[in-house]
Parts: sequence; C-alpha cells; structure tokens
Amino acid sequence: MSKKNNTKKKNLSVLIDGENISAKKAEAIMEVASNQGELYKAKVYGRQKDDYTKNWSNKAKKCGIEDIRLTGGPSKDKVDKKIQKDAKTIVRQDKNVDVVCIATNDAGYAESIRDLRSQGKRVIGIGGKQAPEILRKSCSSFVEI
Repeated sequence: MSKKNNTKKKNLSVLIDGENISAKKAEAIMEVASNQGELYKAKVYGRQKDDYTKNWSNKAKKCGIEDIRLTGGPSKDKVDKKIQKDAKTIVRQDKNVDVVCIATNDAGYAESIRDLRSQGKRVIGIGGKQAPEILRKSCSSFVEI
C-alpha cells in the first residue's frame, strides 16, 4: 500500500510594489496572500536610493519577503516593469504557480494582469481605497487593505 504525499504544491507568488504600498501593510498583505494558496515566492520591489521604499527592507526580513532593490537612476515605471517581467518569468518557470498576488494601487498593472489571467492564472490584487477601478476590474479579485 503506497502512502499519499500530503505535501501541498507551492502555487502562490506575491509581488509587492514597494513604491506604492506602505511597508506598514506588509503583515496585511501576507495575511491576504496566505488565504490564497501555498507560498512559492514573495518579493517586494523598490529603488535603492528611495527613502520611502527603504522602509520595506527591515519589514521584508521580518515577514519572509525577498527585498529587491533596483539600482541606477530613476526612470519611468522602472519598478513596475521589473515586477511585470518577474511575474511572467515566475509563471513560465514554475508551472505549479497558478495564483499571483500583486500588491499595488497602480493602474499600470492592468494589462499585465489581464495577460496573466489569459494564461489561466488567478490574479489577486491587494491595495488601498485609492486603487483605480481599472486595476480592480482586471484582477480575478481585489482585496482592499
């Protein structure tokens, strides 16, 4: 008689736009995400020399979130483009990932979210009251924190 493997597949990736979501929301983001699946990866993104996103560094360590610091001069949507690229890479490289949580209040993610959904992925948006309607509607569901 063979034993069944009770290990759940890690099917959830969390990507946080640290430029646009406060580090004070880290625990709330991870709580929402933990209700969506088994964590594969959690990352927060920000620019190296940005004081606002530096607050994420200590919080990320405490919450088990990988802290991604982008270097170089500021350029339009640098962090957003990196998150969108990583989301595509994660779902392409690990076929178990079928849920992507994106924590942001930025409408610029709507097209990438729709693309992930067209690939059969469930995309949970996590953000604040100020999150625009286009972002909310592009997600499978949106959780306000």
